[in-house]
Amino acid sequence: MDPKLKEIIDGLPDKPPRSRLQPYYELITELRRRGRTYRDIAQVLAEKCQLQVTASGVHDFVRTRSKAKRRPGGRSNSRKGEQRVLSSAPRIKTAVQDRVLAPTPDDEVARKIATLKGRKVDAKRISDRFHFDVNEPLRLTKAEKKQ
Repeated sequence: MDPKLKEIIDGLPDKPPRSRLQPYYELITELRRRGRTYRDIAQVLAEKCQLQVTASGVHDFVRTRSKAKRRPGGRSNSRKGEQRVLSSAPRIKTAVQDRVLAPTPDDEVARKIATLKGRKVDAKRISDRFHFDVNEPLRLTKAEKKQ
């Protein structure tokens, strides 16, 4: 980068946080880690910190901060000139991966549905129960008594 541009960038002050919840970020994340609801957190902030905020406001704040952490291709913490090297070493299979690869109940349901769809249907058995006429509504036929 051009030294003049770098000097300009280095001379700019940091931007102040846009959210009034930013100073309480660590408190909010710790409360969430301890299982507190957004409503509980809003009440704690109102009582202890004299900060009026809604539960949805706390939720939006937490959600935007978590997206920023997960964002791929975002700002990197690596230093200039440093490059990330991906390991070409073979991956070791772990117990977590085994659980992910194991069939889930949804896979079992999908398999059963596919099996049922693949079964042949006895058309005679169905035609005994129903009679269809284009000009009439669909009705169950009365079962005849066996003699």
